[in-house]
Amino acid sequence: MNKAKGKNKFTLPPHIKIAVVDDHNLFRAGLMALLKDYDELRVIIEAADGLDLLSQLKTKQPHVVLLDIEMKGMNGIETTRVLKEKFPAIKIIVLSMHQEDEFIFELISKGAHGFIPKDKTVDEVVDAIYSVMEKGRYYNERILNAMVSGSRGLVNNMHLPLSKLTDKETEVLKHICNQKTNKEIAHLLGIGTRTVESHRNSILHKTGTKNTAGLVIYALKHKLVSAFDLN
Repeated sequence: MNKAKGKNKFTLPPHIKIAVVDDHNLFRAGLMALLKDYDELRVIIEAADGLDLLSQLKTKQPHVVLLDIEMKGMNGIETTRVLKEKFPAIKIIVLSMHQEDEFIFELISKGAHGFIPKDKTVDEVVDAIYSVMEKGRYYNERILNAMVSGSRGLVNNMHLPLSKLTDKETEVLKHICNQKTNKEIAHLLGIGTRTVESHRNSILHKTGTKNTAGLVIYALKHKLVSAFDLN
């Protein structure tokens, strides 16, 4: 059986519990069969739409939901909204054939933690699962391009001068954009995790952003990081 390579097992549960939500039976069954090759992953829910998933969440709690968008019942966009409201600890990775910039940006802005086109390999899906578990998000080059080009209006509305952030907040922001956890940032900067969280909240307030996606856009606009840094 396969093991994910180079993963920090000290920060992860022994088994990562997965929900697969897709209304195409063959795709759902195929993905589940592929994930069985990874010892540390456990598919505990398979659902045909959002309502089916929400019903099963009453008795089962996955760490990660692999979510299709176009489903005959409750679609993936509405499911994402409900999950963010009622189950904020669950990580959401969208799997879709749609790859338009505006579409991807909307999903990330609404709370999805990652996006993968359905024509990618299972290895990328597994990498995304570990990334959202360890870092809280999975941003590949496709997502970053979509965030830059699909969010022109939001970027243009960010008029806050860079000088409003303190030097320490700027450091913290760079590390957030480079997928560092609060614990990792605290270690790198020699400060406590609560201090990092305080800086994060202050940065969100000062930049007028609501989540990591907004922070990445702000950092890209002010050239604190480049797309190459975030791959």
